[in-house]
Amino acid sequence: MSAYSAYTDRELLALIKADDYAAFGELYGRHGDALYGAAYNILREREACRDVVQDIFIWFWEHRQQWQLESCRGYLLTAVKFKMANYIRNNKVHKGFFTAISEIDLGDEDEQSALEVKELSSLIRSLADQLPGKYGEIFRLSRYEHLSNKEIAGRMGISEKTVENQMTIALKKLREKLGPNGAFTLFL
Repeated sequence: MSAYSAYTDRELLALIKADDYAAFGELYGRHGDALYGAAYNILREREACRDVVQDIFIWFWEHRQQWQLESCRGYLLTAVKFKMANYIRNNKVHKGFFTAISEIDLGDEDEQSALEVKELSSLIRSLADQLPGKYGEIFRLSRYEHLSNKEIAGRMGISEKTVENQMTIALKKLREKLGPNGAFTLFL
């Protein structure tokens, strides 16, 4: 049993922000399996799911000074959803998985986290809907209609490279609007 096992997540987050790696280890121990389970329910590929969870926690530690959290379960599960969506998109996994991502159960015991996730999702969608021009349209086709770059290029009569470039612009604009803490949420 860890010396940190009696601490709440909120207390652990404060310690992690103060560079306490043992507190980070406790947080990882508490939530790592749940994140892996959420990823595995979507993808069913053990190694890829382990990599995704590892990437999330690495990012979480490296950016500990930037985030403003009081609870983290919902935040981390949302990170899994976005990271899995990107993995699926980038690796040409079947689009049916996007439905599974949107149905991840955040659990009843943490209603505040679920509320934070809904608010954050709503904010991201609102900002995405405000993206102007070609890059806004491309972003919406990619994220809302789940079209591949090739499908978007065909529909719009442009090259795949143009689609990639326009997506890069859209993601950069969204990161700017979300601020330094929002980049983690997008995982893009």
